[in-house]
Amino acid sequence: MSISKVVRLLALIAAGLLLGLLFKGCDTRQAPLQPKTLIIGMEGVQLQRYEELGGKTNLRRLFYGKAYTGGVTGHASEQATNSGPGWMTLLTGVWANKHRVTSNAESLRVDPLFPSLFKRLRHALPNAYLASIVNWSPINTAYLLEDARGNNVRESGLSDEQVTTRTLDILEHTPADFTFIQLDEPVEAGNASGFGSAYLFALREADDRLGRLLDKVEARAYKNPQEDWLLIVCSSDGSDYQDSSHGEVTEQEKTALIASNKPWNEEWIRPGIADDTPRHAYAALTSVAPTVLRHMGLDLLPEWELDGTPLPDVSGARNARATAGDAKAR
Repeated sequence: MSISKVVRLLALIAAGLLLGLLFKGCDTRQAPLQPKTLIIGMEGVQLQRYEELGGKTNLRRLFYGKAYTGGVTGHASEQATNSGPGWMTLLTGVWANKHRVTSNAESLRVDPLFPSLFKRLRHALPNAYLASIVNWSPINTAYLLEDARGNNVRESGLSDEQVTTRTLDILEHTPADFTFIQLDEPVEAGNASGFGSAYLFALREADDRLGRLLDKVEARAYKNPQEDWLLIVCSSDGSDYQDSSHGEVTEQEKTALIASNKPWNEEWIRPGIADDTPRHAYAALTSVAPTVLRHMGLDLLPEWELDGTPLPDVSGARNARATAGDAKAR
């Protein structure tokens, strides 16, 4: 081969390599985002009282609004507005006529036919880092005793400050794919003395802890832009007008709180008409689990018989949400 042909061949090879590098540099495809979820459960938090703390609460950093719990009164989905049924409804996406935790009795367990987020995520994402850190122990030690056995972390009976500190540590040092925490001190203060100064102090403390958790997630998301974070803040139920008890199906006790860092449908924030009951115009606690499952990349299968639809969903889902729990448990 002549020298001129060799030079020409080398030039062609160099041009090909250069074009390849240029096309690679122009490739706009991005690696898929890594979904992460943190649920912050606040027992005994009343939205009306929370808003009375003023306009600088950390709750206002989120999209928030009223939610309803206790199922549909007079129908198969009706359930007591107690902590056990409320938290299990939130974590399973079905009402108590399906998950079977109908009271705070510690002998009760979640029905395996309607597992919690922990079990569904462990099955679908075997390597996911799952954590449940709670003040009120029965969530972990009773109702989810078998269901959440596959968790990486399951800690119970901590103070609210200990729950917060442990969660901050998990957010700093682990993959933290799905984390559920529960703070209990606002309801303890309310049950002891009603909506008084002690309750407001506990509420401000809870808001401060919320702010620290939000700061940590925001800092982590900034350092790791490939992570897609979903934050949900919620209560398991409401309280009576004195905040001295809960468990009945009054309007006050069936009104809960849901907040998120991601926007909702507008119809879920403003009042509407569903089932002729004002509270059913709002998102239900059964909406939390499907919201998390979809965010984490799971398809919502009909055979799961979930009683809620995801919070950021298509318009017109409200009526289906209000009546879905009336189906008989199989």
